[in-house]
Amino acid sequence: MINSFQGKLCLALGSFVLALCPFGRAHAASVTYSGTLSGDDQVQLYSWTIAQNTEVMLSTNSYGGGTSNGMTVASGGFVPVLSIFNSMGTLIASDGGDGMCQGSMLADGVTGMCDDAYINTQLSAGSYTVALSEFFNVPVGPNISDGFLMQGQGNFTGATCGTTGAFYETDVAPCVQRTGNFAATFSTVPEPATVVLLALPLLVFGAARKRRSSFQTSNIQERN
Repeated sequence: MINSFQGKLCLALGSFVLALCPFGRAHAASVTYSGTLSGDDQVQLYSWTIAQNTEVMLSTNSYGGGTSNGMTVASGGFVPVLSIFNSMGTLIASDGGDGMCQGSMLADGVTGMCDDAYINTQLSAGSYTVALSEFFNVPVGPNISDGFLMQGQGNFTGATCGTTGAFYETDVAPCVQRTGNFAATFSTVPEPATVVLLALPLLVFGAARKRRSSFQTSNIQERN
């Protein structure tokens, strides 16, 4: 949000610069992906290109339900994990399965838990890979080539709960079976323009010229 000093400066600079002054952040650019996993050990990979250094927010709402980009998402999905890898395949950030209520996520009506994934971080311009998986199928090592912990293990949540089937939540007792549905939203939030900082020297220069002009006029009047 623009502060009071910047606001006064923008007004002082006139209508030309006023049109360029930042009165709030730019709107976020968002994309939502949804679908259904076929089994516990499946990993969905998405390519994501960011044009400029920016703040990013990645989240799911398929566990607790909610709304993404005007689309209503039902609750009941599996416990998701989101992981970001840079163009070199190095893991940058990962979240999911921690039970924390973050961002706008909602608690599930059955378990009472907040188990959606949420990441809020700064990224540089470039290409990234975002992985969506089911907890506890998390990245094994620092690189995407290291794979995921439970890949190739089939429906590991059912086995963990002593039964068959997929998409069980293993950190509640007794285990609760969920669905394979997911919805994930990736958003970029550009920082406000910094035109006001560039315009500051113009304002100072204009004020200096005005003082000099006044000084010269005063000297001429005194000589006369």
